[in-house]
Amino acid sequence: MGTGRTLKTKDLVNVGIYSALYFICMGIAEGLTTLVTGLLLPGFTSIFVPGIVGLLAGPVYMLLCQKVPRFGAITIMGILMGLFFLISGHFALAFIPYALCGLLADAIQTFAGKPQEPGADRRWVRVVSYVIFTFGSTGPVLPLWFMKNAYVASLVKRGKSQDYINTLFSHITAPTLVACVAITLVGALIGAYWGDKLVKRYFAPKTAAIVGN
Repeated sequence: MGTGRTLKTKDLVNVGIYSALYFICMGIAEGLTTLVTGLLLPGFTSIFVPGIVGLLAGPVYMLLCQKVPRFGAITIMGILMGLFFLISGHFALAFIPYALCGLLADAIQTFAGKPQEPGADRRWVRVVSYVIFTFGSTGPVLPLWFMKNAYVASLVKRGKSQDYINTLFSHITAPTLVACVAITLVGALIGAYWGDKLVKRYFAPKTAAIVGN
């Protein structure tokens, strides 16, 4: 991998394309989770959403790593996802996890993914990188546990009713925080596994080019 190479116009276009696809995966994940938990586990949507994002978006992330194997691509996608949270009415600090996780995931994928030997399979690096990136999607939900008062104030400012707020926080406990982290980890691992398989199967010639990344 050319870790010293900078992003070119074509790379930025690809980053935009895969960021849009990742965004669509986030939308589908939130829609499906809201529908299913609304029927089976009302109030648990926030706990499951990050994990479902990780489950669905694995192929998009792996394709981005393949198409743009340069430092900066994953960071930009993380910043774009964070900006979406920021401008779409989520809690203000929801921007930070995606930006930080994107930067860390990018550094790991770019530098630790550099092959030590020709043909070496650095798949585990992509998996670790993806798991870290997926935890960026916890940005909108972590304040539920760690910044309750500020979060409630933001909801009141946005015109949410007290019933809505009570329902939202009715399942916010230490065990559900652990569950959220565990679900996010499992979802990301499964998403990385099937995303890697999918890319190798349908994009084999180009995938071979990143096997050592």
